[in-house]
Amino acid sequence: GDESCWQGGRWSYQRCCDPVALGRRGIAAYRTFLPRDTALLHFHACSMRCAVYVNRQPVGDHAGGYTPFWVGLEEVVRMPGQDLELLVLADNRFSPEWPVHQQYFDWYQAGGLLRPVEAHLLRRPLLYLRGVSVLPRRPVGTVTVELRFSQVCIGRGLRVALAFDGAAPGPARPVAMHSDEELWWETVPQPWLWSPASPKLHLLSVSLWDGSEEVDRLTVRFGLRFVETSGERILLNGEPLALKGVNRHETDPFGGAALPFEQLAHDMALLHELGANFVRGSHYSQDQRWLDLCDEHGILVWEETLGWQPSLADLQDRTFLVQQLTALDETLNASASHPSVIMWGFLNEADSESLGARPAHKALVDFAHERDPTRLVSWGSKRKMDDATLDLADVISFNDYPGWYDASVDEIPAVWQKYADWARQHYPSKPLLISEAGADGLAGFRSPQQRTMWSEDLQAAIVRASVLAAHVAGFAGIALWQFTDSRVDTAIFRADNPQASPLPNASDADWVERVAVEYEATASPYGAHLTLRPRGLNSKGLLSLDRRHRKQAFRAAKEAFQGACLPVLPGGPGWPEPARLVAAAGGASWGAVGAGPAQACTGCTLSVHIWNALDRSPDAPGIRAHGHEKEDRASLWSLKPSGLLRLAGHADGRQLALGAFLGAAPHWPAAESAAAAGGGTAQAVVEEAAGTLWAWEAVPDGFLLRVAYGPACGGYLSLRGEERDETSLYAVVQQDRSQATAWRALAA
Repeated sequence: GDESCWQGGRWSYQRCCDPVALGRRGIAAYRTFLPRDTALLHFHACSMRCAVYVNRQPVGDHAGGYTPFWVGLEEVVRMPGQDLELLVLADNRFSPEWPVHQQYFDWYQAGGLLRPVEAHLLRRPLLYLRGVSVLPRRPVGTVTVELRFSQVCIGRGLRVALAFDGAAPGPARPVAMHSDEELWWETVPQPWLWSPASPKLHLLSVSLWDGSEEVDRLTVRFGLRFVETSGERILLNGEPLALKGVNRHETDPFGGAALPFEQLAHDMALLHELGANFVRGSHYSQDQRWLDLCDEHGILVWEETLGWQPSLADLQDRTFLVQQLTALDETLNASASHPSVIMWGFLNEADSESLGARPAHKALVDFAHERDPTRLVSWGSKRKMDDATLDLADVISFNDYPGWYDASVDEIPAVWQKYADWARQHYPSKPLLISEAGADGLAGFRSPQQRTMWSEDLQAAIVRASVLAAHVAGFAGIALWQFTDSRVDTAIFRADNPQASPLPNASDADWVERVAVEYEATASPYGAHLTLRPRGLNSKGLLSLDRRHRKQAFRAAKEAFQGACLPVLPGGPGWPEPARLVAAAGGASWGAVGAGPAQACTGCTLSVHIWNALDRSPDAPGIRAHGHEKEDRASLWSLKPSGLLRLAGHADGRQLALGAFLGAAPHWPAAESAAAAGGGTAQAVVEEAAGTLWAWEAVPDGFLLRVAYGPACGGYLSLRGEERDETSLYAVVQQDRSQATAWRALAA
């Protein structure tokens, strides 16, 4: 249709027609034939705008690429003996007519039929149920059943019969039918609660009767569970939740945004391997097949409507708000019966620092609460302490990336603590959630010791510290960004994009990755609203896009999600700040490997140096701690009330690793001598990223230090590691209490 495509030679043709990765934008046509008794079409997702024709007659028009919608065929003219021709036109171009989709979004917005399309054949094509939603109410076993009917049903004297869990249906009851929706309060005969540990589901079968004829039947699964807040806690069935999870885009390199069920099932298996109990569907309504899996596997879900960084102008635009409300209504209709869904969300990272943002947020909050009072409402705020809408939310959720875009890795706990303290001061009765945190890591790019920008190793350190920070600061949970790498719209980076800046002497892809890695840059030359995306990916995934590569961050998150195994006693052991940690009793011998104890390490101080070749490893971050006989080699330590044990100085004035945290490193490359001596379960290492909390336990000779959170949880800090030199031994973390070292804290 575009004549310029056929003028100007081969490049013009390729620009318009040649298939390329991620495709071109335009209109795609789908055509098939359906039985003439087809009464209803259910589109699970058609992006971005979808026009539906049956027998070339328009029957549906839908904007918004990720929400399910129904198309009734009541007005279709049916010819005897002929099938129905179905024609679907999917337009994935950006347009002011559907402002819910905007080009600057930080993921590729695919076009076409992304999810299944169902054709429903009915005996009476005009009379049908448009949908059924079941919500749990108190007392346990009470539910509300929302019945939605076709318009033709209104005023026809129809009846409805219900059957729970495969039992015989009860008597058909008349429907008032003053509108196309009704709400019934019902009792489940033998109720049981749904929970992540016991994800038991109920079934409800709804039959629609016209006289003596059953004209339609729908069966819906649901679960009985109760979500609420109590102060700073999110409760499920009265028990506090600790949400540990990820944000997840629906994408892979093979089907794009159209994932087969096998891929969904594989993602669920990976979530279980990770130890997650929570997933945030970002940033659009999720595939119903995925929510079915979450129901079955006990994974909790934040379900949100399409949106990413809407501007104040968007929030005040009537078309935008109407489409947001429509998307929320369609999402509620589709997902309300899923017990895994505990929270509704929308307007991710909106420009919400001004009062002008409040009407849009309030309209969506009020709509969600009115339609579904059984769930919580939140949105990811990038404005945080400047946000003018937080009082409207049930849960305060912050998106931030300390350690990556700003702040240093060692400051991550302090950044999240600052946000938590502020939120508790201003909104003391609301739970707090980290809805996004993380860092980019290019799959396969390693820098274990230096942890350079874009390396898997820096990403892992930031992930580990972020999960720990959520625990220390008392957040109700964290959703790491993100589950897998995701594609971005590389059209933004093309040289012919008018928003782009000139690139210096290199192709686009080469230049982006070279600048990212060599210059440790995250800022983009394509505008302040864009960040660098080497390889055309948002590389903050714990997994590669194809799921075949588990990054170092996957292991870091898995270990961090194991959480605390011990409480951290408030106040600490009362040592001076900073203090020298001196071994009071226990510790290893100075004898040769395999010899019996010759001299206890009593009086050794916990120290950190890099004078020995084994103090550092090219394959692991951080510096190994050790016990040293000489007082002038002592390091100084600060134990925070949270349980963070931090290097505060050195007796000889050195500045080495100041501010680093002491932790357990079970993956440190073990020395052969340590293995031969039956060394500790983990090395004691100081590193920039916080990953361990320590609890103290009083003993007659002083106190023991024990890992309360993190790898080697429950282990004791001990000087029974390998010999470092003639005056020092490496510190380890031992699970055997009899191997623990008792410590005293002395003034510096």
